[in-house]
Amino acid sequence: MISAVVRYQAALVLRSYRWVPPVLVYAAVMAIGVAGGDPLLGSFAWAAAAIMPIAVWLTRVSVTVEPAAARQTASAAVGPGRSHLAALLVALVLSGVLAALCTGVLAASTDRIADHATHGVDRGEAIAAGAVAQLVTILAGVAIGALTNRPLLRRPAYAVPLAALATLAALIVPGSPAARVLEVVTDAARNDSVDLPTTQLAIVAGVFVVAVAAVCRLAARVEHD
Repeated sequence: MISAVVRYQAALVLRSYRWVPPVLVYAAVMAIGVAGGDPLLGSFAWAAAAIMPIAVWLTRVSVTVEPAAARQTASAAVGPGRSHLAALLVALVLSGVLAALCTGVLAASTDRIADHATHGVDRGEAIAAGAVAQLVTILAGVAIGALTNRPLLRRPAYAVPLAALATLAALIVPGSPAARVLEVVTDAARNDSVDLPTTQLAIVAGVFVVAVAAVCRLAARVEHD
């Protein structure tokens, strides 16, 4: 049942074309920040930072695109909690697709792995590190989007600035999993040695699960009240 709702939510998002602006912004940011021949690990650090606000944006698109009447119908069919979960999963999948395409383009565009060509990191390790880094920031972005939109915040005047501030804080505050994973990949580019940021992935995955479970439960309660 949930897969059918995910397909329904995905169709709403794709047909609305509200996904186009974040995708264009993402493409522009990547084009500006990454030049051909740049070290792969450095490019992945930029890509991980760039995808996070896009994941927040796509989450807002996914949870607000459905008209009220259609949302009530879907909620009546599968439950408001599942309907909201499907919207969040669509945002997660769309962000993941963008990151996967970016990873493929970056991997094919340069032979350099790190800043110094000492070959301490092979291409597979670099791609794995970049993929994990982007997954961390995507999960963090969708979690932020979930917590700064319906059902917790319904007015864009509050939701959008809070989402922007939360995203910025997550990227720059020391100790944040997103900030730490960017540091790990950047250091790998400089030192030509990488450790997969699995600790940050585990932390942010836990936060993601808790945040999504909380907002879906709240959505179910709000719709039923």
